[in-house]
Order: sequence, then structure tokens, then C-alpha cells
Amino acid sequence: MSFEGKDSEHTLLKDAECPNCKKKGFVYFLGSAVMHGNPYSPAADTEVNHYYECTNCQHEWTVYT
Repeated sequence: MSFEGKDSEHTLLKDAECPNCKKKGFVYFLGSAVMHGNPYSPAADTEVNHYYECTNCQHEWTVYT
């Protein structure tokens, strides 16, 4: 997994469901960005944003971890 930000990847997630239109098979993972910390160190306090898009309804959302 790379952490180069939104639009650094474009991977179809066949089993993922869009939270807006509830359809499966249209969700793309667009990439991740590290907001704080070191994602390669398990002891670090790390905040990462993961970006997604549904090509069925054009809904975009971010999951914060």
C-alpha cells in the first residue's frame, strides 16, 4: 500500500458497497494519505485517510483510521 494521497491508486473493490447508493461493484479505492505518524511502525500513533469513489452515483468519501 502506498500513502501518496488521493488519486495515487485506482483499484476496483468488487465486494465493497457504496454508502450512498448501496450498490456493489462500483467502488474504487483511490489511495491513502498519512495525516500524522509513521504507518510502518506498529508503536506509532498514526492517522491515515483512505479515499473511495462510487462510479455509479459519483459519491466520494474518506475513511479516517
